[in-house]
Amino acid sequence: MIKVLHTSDWHLGNTFEGISREDDHHFFLNWLIQELIEKKIDVLIIAGDIFDQPQPSAEAHKIYFQFLFQVSQKTDVKKVIIVGGNHDSPSRLDAPAELLKLLDVFVVGGMNSDFSSLSRYICPIINEHNHIELVVAAVPFIHEYRLGVRTVFQSEKEIQLSFKEKLTALYKNLADEAEFMAKGAPLLATGHLACVGCDNDDAPLEVHRVGTLGGLSPDIFDSRFSYIALGHIHRAYHVENSKAYYCGSPLPLSVKESKQTRYVQVVTFTDQKLKEQLPLIEKIAVPLRRKIHELKGTLDSVLYQIENLTWDTIAPPILCLQIDVDMYYAGMDFEIRRKINSYFSKEAPMIASIKQNLIQLNNALKENDSNYFSLKDLTTEQVFIKMCENQNQNVDEELLNAFRSLLSEEIL
Repeated sequence: MIKVLHTSDWHLGNTFEGISREDDHHFFLNWLIQELIEKKIDVLIIAGDIFDQPQPSAEAHKIYFQFLFQVSQKTDVKKVIIVGGNHDSPSRLDAPAELLKLLDVFVVGGMNSDFSSLSRYICPIINEHNHIELVVAAVPFIHEYRLGVRTVFQSEKEIQLSFKEKLTALYKNLADEAEFMAKGAPLLATGHLACVGCDNDDAPLEVHRVGTLGGLSPDIFDSRFSYIALGHIHRAYHVENSKAYYCGSPLPLSVKESKQTRYVQVVTFTDQKLKEQLPLIEKIAVPLRRKIHELKGTLDSVLYQIENLTWDTIAPPILCLQIDVDMYYAGMDFEIRRKINSYFSKEAPMIASIKQNLIQLNNALKENDSNYFSLKDLTTEQVFIKMCENQNQNVDEELLNAFRSLLSEEIL
């Protein structure tokens, strides 16, 4: 028996509206170490987006390397397999790869355009008897250009077809290489891409210029792979009619994600002699250190919600506030923060954003019961306010007076 833990989309170094998630990542990774020990995990797979930015901070790097060292010292994990995501810098991930081999860490930051030798992407898992138990094809995020897909003078349908054909051929060739090495052991592959079943809220951005998110069919994956560990989509789900799974991000990175349970996935191969076997799959809920809540309503209503706020996590939540107002109130941020300090004697919720929604303007825009409106129906000041709202910019009387001053000068 061999047990694999599949996780992805850590986004180390991430901040939410300027609020650091460092403590949240420490909490998750400490929990993960314990899971690796208690579940007796043999292989840990991190399917991309380890970091939030291509040039992560020194602190994000420190968290990353400390975790890998702890895995090597505290657990019985035989191999950690890391592939790059669209948020990661392939060269930065690959730079310490030779050194990380000493910790039994196998890293593939990116793929180059030369697919003549695929052995670099194949990782065998070998037991204490020197027998191969599992073979992993470690596939990172691949830009379509690397696959030879060209978008110039091509229709969207032609681009999608070309991309699908190239990916299908890649996974087939990797399966050939892995099968030759496996000698009957099961095969597993990774990927960092968007498959069918996801929507625009499931990931921060589209990763390929091949049409809408979720356009990739699961038949790109070779049937010889018993499990495909995917990253990029932040929601955990099974890709229909396939052996491909997303485990989702372990930390909520938005209000919507905070409403969904976060998971890692344990994949158990019960008999290494049956390469066609379907593994046992168990979703493990990730405990959260804190959540992200969105509160809406009038100022009094929102303050009442804050005063009566409760939480089931060890740390109070991060709050995103949407306040309905008749006119913009310059001192609202100060008043809300002062009230919060009076409500909570110990740790208080953190305010990520306070957005004032002008009711008069909203009502004016809804007069025709339509989602669309014409600029000619708005005053210059209303257009300015609407543009500020679209940029998440709070509009107070000071800003409006400055705008009115400029507008008056323009008219003169």
